[in-house]
Amino acid sequence: MIPLSLSLRNFLSYGEGVPTLDFTQFRIACLTGDNGHGKSALLDAITWALWGWARGHRYGQGGSSPDELVHQGQSDMEVSLEFLAEGANYRVLRKYSRGSRGRSSSIILDLQAAAGDGYRSLSEGATSDTERRIQHLLGMDYETFINSAFLLQGQADRFTASTPSKRKETLAEILGLSLFERLEDRAREQVRER
Repeated sequence: MIPLSLSLRNFLSYGEGVPTLDFTQFRIACLTGDNGHGKSALLDAITWALWGWARGHRYGQGGSSPDELVHQGQSDMEVSLEFLAEGANYRVLRKYSRGSRGRSSSIILDLQAAAGDGYRSLSEGATSDTERRIQHLLGMDYETFINSAFLLQGQADRFTASTPSKRKETLAEILGLSLFERLEDRAREQVRER
């Protein structure tokens, strides 16, 4: 996955009117600044959009309430991430609205593929189905991402401190070894049939 742009509205320290971050303008980025100025929030926005995780916690779908991610004084938020994967442009849009006066809160997740001048939705029926589709498209889940490409604050040793079997599983995911396991299973099945 190659990020192309990131748009935030009312996510953590970012309120309304935040300009879109265009990743196509640079090849390498270094986020610097004082504590509490939103550096980690940008990275959390990416992980929340793709996997529903931010700050090392799962939000919605059986995890913590996303209320704590909503910008102070606001009732909803959204993150949109455009990226390149498998040679095509995609966009993930994740929105959350707090419940009020008898209404329950809601999370909307939409995976979209570039089509002509716009995007067409590829979302599945349930949020969890769409999340699985995103995970399949990216070829990794959140755990693999934070053990290989993104080091959480205070958890730089997460991969090395894992059990040997967990490290093996993470490396197998990164290297795509599960494909070979599936091919081996298919070959065995064909041998049994013959």
